[in-house]
Amino acid sequence: MSEISRRIRLDIAYKGTNYHGWQRYYSLPTIQGKIETALEKIIGRKDDGSQIWTTGSSRTDAGVHAFNQVATFNTESAIPAERFAFALNAKLPSDIRVWQSSEVAPDFHPIRNCVRKKYRYLISDSRILLPFLRDSVWDWRSSPLNDEVMHEAAQILVGEHDFASFQSCGSPRLTTVRTIFNISVQRKEFSIPFDFAFPGVTSPLILIEVEGSGFLYHMVRTIAGTLTNVGKKLTIDDAKQYIQQVLDAKKRSVAGITAPAAGLYLVSIEFQQPKKSSE
Repeated sequence: MSEISRRIRLDIAYKGTNYHGWQRYYSLPTIQGKIETALEKIIGRKDDGSQIWTTGSSRTDAGVHAFNQVATFNTESAIPAERFAFALNAKLPSDIRVWQSSEVAPDFHPIRNCVRKKYRYLISDSRILLPFLRDSVWDWRSSPLNDEVMHEAAQILVGEHDFASFQSCGSPRLTTVRTIFNISVQRKEFSIPFDFAFPGVTSPLILIEVEGSGFLYHMVRTIAGTLTNVGKKLTIDDAKQYIQQVLDAKKRSVAGITAPAAGLYLVSIEFQQPKKSSE
């Protein structure tokens, strides 16, 4: 007789450079595939012989990184929930780490219960890119970017809008309307992942942070690519007008390029609070 099934939540960080995104592809290395393979080594297959499946909150693309991806799986294993993180990290490659595991309610769903996600996009417009930033930022180098103009223009995107201009062809969506709660662009005088400076070398990065209810395929990367268009030479007024025109057009062809995957990070995910039993 099988034990009662439990639902385990995994909070996962990874460097996506060596992977073809989150979603499982049997012939290609993916984050989901590596985690499920590790789980099978720890708890085996289900009683019916089927594979352990995980559900991730965000289907990050090839080369995209995450500070905090959230995934769940069901198991009849009696292993304490908090021990799964240690067990998985012993089986996973060093560029994937489960920093926390916990048991959640059976009806918790990392996609349906998600109410807010935050992404960060990093751009280096320095003449020299520090070597350990390779595959971690967009190595721009075309011309210095004006982060103040980019920030002011980006505020046009705050609120509920039809973001059809910022969606690449991909998975079909019922609607291209999304809500952006906050967006900011700023220049930081530090390096990722280490906060120190080399003698005579500065490595300022442009940080674009976008927080919203959900995102379309390549939406954040297209926002980043479009904002570099205004950061090159436009005034604040012209930049705002350009972003508004892109938003109103609802055509992907009028927006900027899709920025490289290397600069994108999934930062955090928020979920709706469970209802109280009396409700």
